[in-house]
Amino acid sequence: MSAPSPRPWWRTWRGLAIPALLAVAAIALGISQLPVAPVAPDTSPIPYTTEGRLVEQIEMTRFPTPDVGWAVVPTGRYWRVVRSTDAGARWHDVTPPGNASNGGVALTVVSPSSAVVVFLAYQYIRDSTFAFTTDGGADWTAGILPNAVSTGPDPMYVLTSDRLFAVLGNNTLVSSVDGGQTWSTVNLPTLPGGSCTPTSVWFTSAVSGWLTGRCRGVAALWHSSDAGVSWQPLVLPSGYGASVSVTVAPPQLTPRGGALVVVVAAGGSTQSLRVFDDSSGSWIAAPAVALPAGRLTASFASPADGWVLDAPRGASALALVYYTVNEGIDWSLRTTPIPAGQATALDLISPQHAVVLAEAGREADLWTSTDAGLSWSKAKVNIFNGSTPTVNGING
Repeated sequence: MSAPSPRPWWRTWRGLAIPALLAVAAIALGISQLPVAPVAPDTSPIPYTTEGRLVEQIEMTRFPTPDVGWAVVPTGRYWRVVRSTDAGARWHDVTPPGNASNGGVALTVVSPSSAVVVFLAYQYIRDSTFAFTTDGGADWTAGILPNAVSTGPDPMYVLTSDRLFAVLGNNTLVSSVDGGQTWSTVNLPTLPGGSCTPTSVWFTSAVSGWLTGRCRGVAALWHSSDAGVSWQPLVLPSGYGASVSVTVAPPQLTPRGGALVVVVAAGGSTQSLRVFDDSSGSWIAAPAVALPAGRLTASFASPADGWVLDAPRGASALALVYYTVNEGIDWSLRTTPIPAGQATALDLISPQHAVVLAEAGREADLWTSTDAGLSWSKAKVNIFNGSTPTVNGING
């Protein structure tokens, strides 16, 4: 009997190639399902911040603790999410992969290790993608919103890994109970007076949620006491003219268990800033303080201790600091060496310790004061790559 003839080479390789091609196709299909941020056109200017953290806070910094900080900074032509664990000496790029090109970033910091980033759809023509992390940016869970997101600040909040909320650019609040796979519109009750456009959503506890934004003729917000299932309108006790533009900032939790809200009314050449506190069971308003019109950024370390960074208009103007130690009843003024046109964000870590993010062109500086604004030090925001973050467990 003659020996069997050798098996043709193409049959051998065909048997190996088919499974390999199937595996490659499966991996490609899985990666293709990851959301991809809208790619910005050749020109994508940084949006003008009209009232700092109270309105369109894009470049921002937030220190949940004196050592751990998050920031959004422009590097090159686009925005990056960076994080520091050594009080800002070194920053690591933790931007979710797959979103290197974007037309703007909104970041909400929930804790030292938890944050949600939303990539702004350029000119509101595409759906916004988002990603949230609970491990300091090492791994992100990504998804897609049903429309372009609001510019915020804090346009999205992750209450749990399944329970998500977002304010869209069409002034609607949407929620998800399955981690962002599906979304439903939340119907908000009508305000009893004036009108408000929601821009921000924030929770001060597992059940207490707040919806704030820009209003006309009234200072108002919506509140939920059942983890966002239902919402009730609240009008803050202060009279504003029907034509006055009012901005209500996202509330923060006070040590006494209430909520603190900062409200800015713009009109003419001045701005009126007022602080509201409901720790006593009803909203108490401190006297209004008049500030020069410009970019305004407010931050409170407690109901009693707050700073306002005012960036007056003018080519050579310097940023001014107004501070209060009695809940906004009285304010004191200090000048800073920070060029007003560069200051974009303020975070008050303690009554004595504050940081200011300044953008000089496409470079970022961090100004720090540890003596209540008497002296300031400036350092470059040095960004390092560090470990490569993953999205849904996948590098890309």
